[in-house]
Amino acid sequence: MPTMMSQVAVSMMMMGSMAFALAIAMTMHITTACLEDERSFLLDFKAGLADPSARLSSWRGYNCCQWHGILCDSHSRHVIHLDLKNGHHDLYDEERGSKSLSGKIHPSLFNLQHLQLLDLSYNNFDGSAIPPQLAKLKRLTFLSLSSARFGGEIPVELGNISTLRHLDLSVGGYDDSPYDVSPNAVLKSSSFAGWVRNLRSLEYLAMEMVNLTMASERWGDALTSLPSLRQVYLSHCGLSGSIPSLLNLTHLSHLDLSGNSFPFPIPEWFQNVSTLVSVDLEYCDLRGSIPVNFLYHSSLSYICLSSNEELRGNLSFIVNHSSSLTVLTLNGIGIGGVIPRSISNFSKLEELHLSWNNLTGEIPPFGSPLGGPSPLSKIDLSDNNLKGSIPPSVGNLSSLKYLDLENNQLNGKIPDSISKLVGLQYLLLRSNSLTGNVTLSLFENHTDLQTLELSGNQLTVNVSSNWIPQFAHMRFIGLSSCNIEGYLPAFLSTQYFLEYLDLSDNNIGGNIPTWLWDNLNPLFLNLSNNKLEGTVSVPTPRTYRVLDLHANDLQGSLPVFDGGGLLDLSQNGFNDSIPAIVWRFNYLLLSENRLSGRIPDSLCSESSYLSFLDLSKNRLTGMISPDLGNCSWLEVLNLAENNLQGEVPKELASLTFLSILNLKGNRLKGVVPSNIANWTELRVLDLGYNNFEGCIPVGIGELTELHILSLASNNFQGNIPPQLTSLPNLGILDLSHNQLSGLIPQDLPNLLAMVNQSQSNEIQPSFWEHGTGPYEGSVILFQDEVKLWIKGQVTPLKKILKAFKVIDLSSNELSGNIPSEVGFLKGLISLNISRNHITGSIPKSLGDMAQLEALDLSGNKLSGMIPQELVNLTFLEVLNLSDNNLSGLIPQGKQFNTFEASAFAGNPNLHGPPLDNTTALKGGRSPTGGIQQERNNKKADEDEMDRWWAVAVGLSFGLGFGLVIGVLCFHVKWRNKYFAVMDGVVAWLFER
Repeated sequence: MPTMMSQVAVSMMMMGSMAFALAIAMTMHITTACLEDERSFLLDFKAGLADPSARLSSWRGYNCCQWHGILCDSHSRHVIHLDLKNGHHDLYDEERGSKSLSGKIHPSLFNLQHLQLLDLSYNNFDGSAIPPQLAKLKRLTFLSLSSARFGGEIPVELGNISTLRHLDLSVGGYDDSPYDVSPNAVLKSSSFAGWVRNLRSLEYLAMEMVNLTMASERWGDALTSLPSLRQVYLSHCGLSGSIPSLLNLTHLSHLDLSGNSFPFPIPEWFQNVSTLVSVDLEYCDLRGSIPVNFLYHSSLSYICLSSNEELRGNLSFIVNHSSSLTVLTLNGIGIGGVIPRSISNFSKLEELHLSWNNLTGEIPPFGSPLGGPSPLSKIDLSDNNLKGSIPPSVGNLSSLKYLDLENNQLNGKIPDSISKLVGLQYLLLRSNSLTGNVTLSLFENHTDLQTLELSGNQLTVNVSSNWIPQFAHMRFIGLSSCNIEGYLPAFLSTQYFLEYLDLSDNNIGGNIPTWLWDNLNPLFLNLSNNKLEGTVSVPTPRTYRVLDLHANDLQGSLPVFDGGGLLDLSQNGFNDSIPAIVWRFNYLLLSENRLSGRIPDSLCSESSYLSFLDLSKNRLTGMISPDLGNCSWLEVLNLAENNLQGEVPKELASLTFLSILNLKGNRLKGVVPSNIANWTELRVLDLGYNNFEGCIPVGIGELTELHILSLASNNFQGNIPPQLTSLPNLGILDLSHNQLSGLIPQDLPNLLAMVNQSQSNEIQPSFWEHGTGPYEGSVILFQDEVKLWIKGQVTPLKKILKAFKVIDLSSNELSGNIPSEVGFLKGLISLNISRNHITGSIPKSLGDMAQLEALDLSGNKLSGMIPQELVNLTFLEVLNLSDNNLSGLIPQGKQFNTFEASAFAGNPNLHGPPLDNTTALKGGRSPTGGIQQERNNKKADEDEMDRWWAVAVGLSFGLGFGLVIGVLCFHVKWRNKYFAVMDGVVAWLFER
């Protein structure tokens, strides 16, 4: 019996314990479960949203306090936090979009009256307006709608949420770039200064890329009325004027006003701020000098003044912050002087960015003066005038991950201590004067290396054939002009993540190995200017942003690639015909090969995005395909120096974006199409060395953007159309070797570009795009370059193509006088009217052409005396007045004392130095045999012209087709004579 009683007692106790536990569990459920009405509000809110990533899949059941993004008050059970921030905001657009919530905000959300935090950032509400009903959430302290693609006017009702301490309405793109904002997602606030001043509790304000242009200068007053404000982020907001004083904000620690326009000196009040730790004034149009006492009283950690090109000064002000500075960014502001050696005392400095300045001197030794580890992780001193060697102490920076010393004047060897930087990820030393032998095994311990750029030095890079590095993340290799011998380095076959490879301008030979196509898939591949040979066999066509194999000895049929940005196979030995496929490239260069056959009709489809096509210097035959008119985006078309026949198809008139057209050196005939006026963007037109006939079309006079016009060596007849003198940008006019007759137009002063003496008639290229991926922010562009022949030497003027002013009307049937108005062309460098039927005297006004370097009036019927005013032409290097009827005494002085007798030969009535009484000169014939003999021998005539131009100015125009990604550019070839100018001007983009 006792035993049974014991068992019953135990059972009763167990049942009681279970009941007590159940009661406690039920009580806990009651206290933590959310309120039913708020649960209903949340479900209504969810119903208005699209959720492609199932982020809200947990929003079911009765207890909403356990749902994703929800936090409830432990006592009242009210929902107090709703955090639906897209956690994938660091992904690219397409990936982030697949994770974003979208749709509309349901009004039930505003019934959550106890909500304290609302975060919908980095989602996609596709331009929807910010609901003014948010003002109903009276307890809200944190509101973030950043980069959620809201649009329209910000409701002024937000100013009624007096409890707000954190407000972030920044626009941003999907990559947080000010250049990647959806047109629908443009926020603005016309009344910003009015409503924001009511948020008296605000501590954090971010409205980056919100349009505040209507805020005028009142925005500063509004901010100073917020006594608790600590962080302000108003970048790219359209603010202007001077930066108003914010001294009243006694707690202000972070200030970002970058990307606005404040074209004034840095205000003096910055010298008296004591609380700031971070200042960003990048791209603010600031002027003047950086004050020595800039933020003198602040313990600054972060300073960014980059890209204020009118800002000047030196680095003396940073000494004030040696104990606190962690990030210093002063790129592209024109500061000069030396880098203070005391920078090694900056014990907390982690990032140093001083690129694109005028810094001189040597790189100071880096590293802690006490011998401890330095926190420096990034150093960018690129694009300065630094000299000396790379200090070996750089090897002591054990935390260094990024070192960029490109585009300076550094010399000496790469220090061996670089090998100690085992955490290094980026090493960029391009375009210096570094010397010595470099073995790539120097970097064998750099397992994290992603970028290695040594191009453009005087290095000799040695690569062992059996070396296999341990690079795990290598993406960018630049070894251009590094004297690499032998075959393509075998270690590259294991660099599976490589996106950029430049081995151009080396001595690499042999066939292109199959592993280059099988194992690698770089976006950018440049193997140009080497000694590669054999055929190119690509098993699986791939897409390249840039593929450049030009200037090798590759042969066989053209390889086929899947498409991309740029394909350059020029200057090789490819033969056969151009494959009849759609070439899906933006830039296609196949010049200087041995390609034959017709231009395939399929080259341009209606879906083609081809903008640059160069097929020059091949053996192409047949007619120009009318289907080229389908390349509606075409800006450059170069078919020069082939065997093309027939007429220019009228369908080419549909190429309304055409900027350069070069058809010279073919067998084209007929008249130039009358609809040529459709090419309103045309800047260079070269139809020389063909068989065109008829009159010069007057429609050329409507091409107001035209800089260069060459119709040389055709069969054009009739008068020079007066419309040609109405081209305000024309800098080169070559009508030589035709059958033109009539008078020289008197309206030449209307050629305004030739009147201007500044020589600033620039042809700016319009072809560019931003780089992406590992070279994001860099630019792919065509780099302008002019080559000028002076005294037998080529002088390159890079980066700006100035159309040097030239008129050549030689070897025609022109008659009448030289108009005195020619003297108004004060910017003209060369004037050639030789071998015509010009009569009358030489105008005195030619002496006003102060820039003139070459003047040829030979082979005409000019009479009278040589004007004394020509002596004023102090730049004149070549003068030819031979074979005329000039008389009197040859002027003396200045440049005239340097000219030889041949310049005046064939004028029996001229006398004085340098003429003498030799038989040849008395006979009235030039030392070269006389004008009649020259005219009877066209070959001799052209040779003489070539010599004249080569010695004179020979102007050879070319666009260095430079391709720059981060730091890359292609190489250029020179043209040798003037007809390779005009011929070749279009070498603007065509000749290399």
